[in-house]
Amino acid sequence: MNYLNKLLLVFNNMKIRNKLIFTYIIVVLIPVWIVGIYLTNSMRGMVIGRAIEEANINTSRTEQRLNETLRIAAGVSDWMYFDAKLKEITLKYYEDNWDIIKDYSEYVAFKDYLRSYKELDSIRFYVNNQTLLDNGAFIKVTDKIEKQDWYQEAIKGDGRIVWKYSYDEISRQTLLSASRVIKDDRGCLLGVLVININDLYLYSIIKDEPFETIITIGDGLVVNSTRREIQGQIIDIKNTDINKRIHRAEEYNGEKAMIIGKNFYPIKSSTPFSIRTIVPINIILSKANQKSKLGFIIIGISFIISLGFILLFSSLISRRIIILRKEMHKVVSGDFNITKDFKGKDEIGELYQDLNTMIKSIQKLIYEIYDHKLQGEQLASRQKDIQFKMLASQINPHFLYNTLETIRMKAHTNKQPEIAMIVKKLAKLMKRNLAVEDRLVALRGEIELVKDYLGIQKFRFGDKVDYEVNVSCDIENYYVLPLLLQPIVENAFVHGLESKEGRGIIIITIEELNNKIIISVEDDGIGIEENKLIEISEKLSCMDFPSTVQGQSIGLSNVNQRIKLFYGEIYGIRIESQINKGTKVDIFLPPKWRDKSAEASGH
Repeated sequence: MNYLNKLLLVFNNMKIRNKLIFTYIIVVLIPVWIVGIYLTNSMRGMVIGRAIEEANINTSRTEQRLNETLRIAAGVSDWMYFDAKLKEITLKYYEDNWDIIKDYSEYVAFKDYLRSYKELDSIRFYVNNQTLLDNGAFIKVTDKIEKQDWYQEAIKGDGRIVWKYSYDEISRQTLLSASRVIKDDRGCLLGVLVININDLYLYSIIKDEPFETIITIGDGLVVNSTRREIQGQIIDIKNTDINKRIHRAEEYNGEKAMIIGKNFYPIKSSTPFSIRTIVPINIILSKANQKSKLGFIIIGISFIISLGFILLFSSLISRRIIILRKEMHKVVSGDFNITKDFKGKDEIGELYQDLNTMIKSIQKLIYEIYDHKLQGEQLASRQKDIQFKMLASQINPHFLYNTLETIRMKAHTNKQPEIAMIVKKLAKLMKRNLAVEDRLVALRGEIELVKDYLGIQKFRFGDKVDYEVNVSCDIENYYVLPLLLQPIVENAFVHGLESKEGRGIIIITIEELNNKIIISVEDDGIGIEENKLIEISEKLSCMDFPSTVQGQSIGLSNVNQRIKLFYGEIYGIRIESQINKGTKVDIFLPPKWRDKSAEASGH
């Protein structure tokens, strides 16, 4: 307990800036560092796991494709085992070579199979019938052939498929082959069928694998590999149960590696095959280390930035406290002229305001006896000044309206009805704009306001400007936000028609479509360039548009923001434009909207 009290005393004696930094280190820096190390290590484990998972998937895919290839060879051997024509040729005793050639030419099964299956390299039938001719497909068995291992194992297989990786003297290649004996109907040996697998096709199964992949047969004889130089060599595959997944770490070529693989028997065969995917540990760790390094860099940058901010904020807070302390010392010494420019509304700012209030109270007590009358006169003078300003703010608009009305009456008296009408419209327009309140107004009144504006512009520009207003739905009791249409129409005129050569027109259309009121303001002016249109559209899509919005988009953005804030996000403005063809602005509003406050007050 005493130790805790001493610790609290030390903490209380620390400067506030040092307290903030100490708190940041204890509460933020250390926990974030621990969490960052944990997450980085977890990410490293995920990278290793993902690499192993990818190797498992690749091994399964290779096994599937290899099995399909071996199954094709087994299927072809089955078809040929029961091929009556093949047995007829093999059993026939030939005295004339022309008969042999004729039968060979008529028997096209070998060619058909090789043409149908790109997986096969060649088909050979080693026969005991010595009256036949060797042609690459039919080959007479010699003493040399009988002594070869593949032939002896095929004979021992007694009809089962025996897979061997052996040298083919005709193609002069070492190939993976399926061998099986073929017998006649009485069970007598006719010969040994050998189906050679296409080595390039076998290689194509594994060539695109990201890690080294090896296909072995028997006790580890490599029949194909992504490293072609080890093909034909025997490797130690460490016996594993058939059809069980292999997943272990071991030394491979002097490096630690994860061995992913599987042993299996092909269909109708007792010869084991094995697939191995070699994933070097250093490759996995290098990727994981890259991720870890990136994670620590991000954590370090975050620490530096956050530490910079905490130092900045602590300095700002400490500086304000020091200023407050100095000002309080001045007050204690009798100097009430403290700094007025103290920014901020936090607790320190409130404390400074309380200090100001206290100083004012003290000054009031000091000067109350001596300056009571003077203060009363100053207060009265200020009150009159406020009243005068309030009166002036009321006189100015009325003076302007009365002056415009005098001009209108003068024009009417002097038989200038057009000028009188325009002055009336201008007075009406200005009175409406200056008298805008924070309440809804009738849409029909907004339309009349726009008509007055367009009428004034038509008076200014004559036949160069024309306009139409088309209303195809009931808007009699429809209310909208004030000044919703005029900024859009003003944009259409100023930015669309004013710079156009020749006559221009603005068409305002109001219709109800797809459960929305759509107000369209369309002009045939100079249009908007594509990049500028994209910029305006982006600003319209942003509710919090920047204060730097200028020119054509400020009115649109203002109206769009007001609509979305009042009616909801699904309503607002959409703009379309083509250069030298014109611009169309659509305003989307709810289908039915009444001013409840107006109805309640009887308006």
